[in-house]
Amino acid sequence: MNQENVSKDKLLEIINVQTEVVQLGMDLSSIMELVTQRSQHITNADGASIELIEQKELVYRAVSGIADMFLGLRLNIENSLSGECIRKREPLISNDIEKDDRVNKAACRKIGLNSMIVVPLICKDDVVGIMKVLSKKADHFMRKTLKHWS
Repeated sequence: MNQENVSKDKLLEIINVQTEVVQLGMDLSSIMELVTQRSQHITNADGASIELIEQKELVYRAVSGIADMFLGLRLNIENSLSGECIRKREPLISNDIEKDDRVNKAACRKIGLNSMIVVPLICKDDVVGIMKVLSKKADHFMRKTLKHWS
């Protein structure tokens, strides 16, 4: 990931939240909801989602913030930043969807996001989906806008 703009400490916080909820023994749906809410809060973003792979689509299975109304939304994996994240098996950032040819611009506009982070969700060496953190603002995930994280 060439984006050193995201604080490693904040990403570790997200991982710690995931570990914490697993230890609590919550059901998967509750865990995904908690992770989206906390990820949105930790990154000071406008929304978050967990999208699980179902055949050749990603399905919004947990949402928060601006993604709330899109629970159940199905998007084609191909020709998207999420698809690239799945193929590369690494986190990716788009700081301005209008300038980024990797993103599905129509889907981003529908949700109302202008920048995002996507992280692959890997279980037993298989990518099962992605977590996406969303911002209405372009460049939200740049170092200058995240300096309060440290």
